[in-house]
Amino acid sequence: MAEALALVILAVVASRHFGLADGLRITAAYGVAYAVPRITLSRSKGASWQACMVLFVLAVALIAVEYARLERWTLFDEFSLQMPNLSGDSRNYYKWALNKYNGSVEPGRVVFPGFPLIMVGLWKVFGLNVVWPQALNLMFTLTTVVLTGMTTRRLLAHRVSQSPQALTTIAMVLSCLLAYFLMLSSNMLKEGSICCAMAMAGFSLSALAADDVERHRWVRDMLLFVLACLLIAMVRTTFLYFIALGVVVMGLPKWRRDWRAAAVMLAVVALMLLLGNHLSSYSLNRHAEIASGGWNMQRFYVTSESQQFYHDLLNYYFLYSTWHKLLMLPLTMSVQFIIPFPWIYYENQSFLNLLSRMTYGWYFVGGTALFYYLFISWRRGQGMGVWPWWPAAAFAVIAYVMAGSVARYVIPIEPLFVPVAVYVLCRLAEGRWRKAYIAWAIFFVILVASALLLCLEVQQATISKMLHTQSLVHYLRGL
Repeated sequence: MAEALALVILAVVASRHFGLADGLRITAAYGVAYAVPRITLSRSKGASWQACMVLFVLAVALIAVEYARLERWTLFDEFSLQMPNLSGDSRNYYKWALNKYNGSVEPGRVVFPGFPLIMVGLWKVFGLNVVWPQALNLMFTLTTVVLTGMTTRRLLAHRVSQSPQALTTIAMVLSCLLAYFLMLSSNMLKEGSICCAMAMAGFSLSALAADDVERHRWVRDMLLFVLACLLIAMVRTTFLYFIALGVVVMGLPKWRRDWRAAAVMLAVVALMLLLGNHLSSYSLNRHAEIASGGWNMQRFYVTSESQQFYHDLLNYYFLYSTWHKLLMLPLTMSVQFIIPFPWIYYENQSFLNLLSRMTYGWYFVGGTALFYYLFISWRRGQGMGVWPWWPAAAFAVIAYVMAGSVARYVIPIEPLFVPVAVYVLCRLAEGRWRKAYIAWAIFFVILVASALLLCLEVQQATISKMLHTQSLVHYLRGL
């Protein structure tokens, strides 16, 4: 009844703003975007009314956000649902897709064409409208949350005392705290498809890390794995390396049992890497150049004026040797962990921008996962297996390659830490390590608060200097 009522309200509101025909299209698009993860959840072993309620509340919140974006994109008379007022990468994707669809505009620059190609496919079936790719990313985001709950249930059902339904619900709640992931994944960017593909691959790989009871579904898991790799190959080929890393991490502990499945998965990754390399404008040589650094990386990363303080700390980071970069991992991983900062330092503030900066949920999830690595992982018989080392290794690799300077590269990895955080919370509920966790939480809060205050002071000083310089330039031009 609640779901039906929400759809009716959406149809009425959208029809008043956009007309009856477009209002019904918007309602249908958002309805399907919700129905797919809803059906997926209801058919899973961890399904419960609590988990369904979490998904429903999240869907209502994200639909409200997406509807606000839709209004903003069509606010002025010269814009419409067919020609929205997009900016940045979203505009480039849309223009590239529109050029392939009807040739009416010049194409934007796109490195990985998978997401705009999906746009073209949607338009061929349903007609030109920005709501179709927007609803697709909404579906990807909600499905990522559901798959994170299902993966957590699969990994922990035989390791903790909580029920599969409770594990799924807790994991979905923690996923809802990752505001930056939710806002960026649901936006008109390729991050939504990347996050969903990584969640699909994670669910498939969790069969290798889980008990034998989960291994009888290997055909379904393999098909899901192939689909995940295909999606990644289209939208951001380089993330296939992280999937391959996950295969190795999950397959090594019991390699005599798992080597066949791991070999097939690595073969799939290799084939999809060739496909992605064919579609994108990045070659395999370019991948190697990005990983090794060099002058191109030095010119394009950590170069804005707002990053000047961090640039001074890094110096010529991208020209350093491998060992030098490894020694700097504590710094680069810390910066990567704490950004984006939970404030906006530019004048054009909006509620959506403020919402995407609510990173405190990530600090809780990440800090709880960090407790596992520091206090639990090394205790014999107390850990949750090999799973935690996959997201940790992927997080470290991104920090190593990008100096921890690009927050959006990490958001597909953040949901993979949720099972680790849920494991810690479940063990705390069982009475284990409570005093240690409380002490760690106090220390962690003080540490993060101090780091944020320091960064705020540095950033305000940098911005003041930038504004002073701009004022001086305008004054000299006036003279």
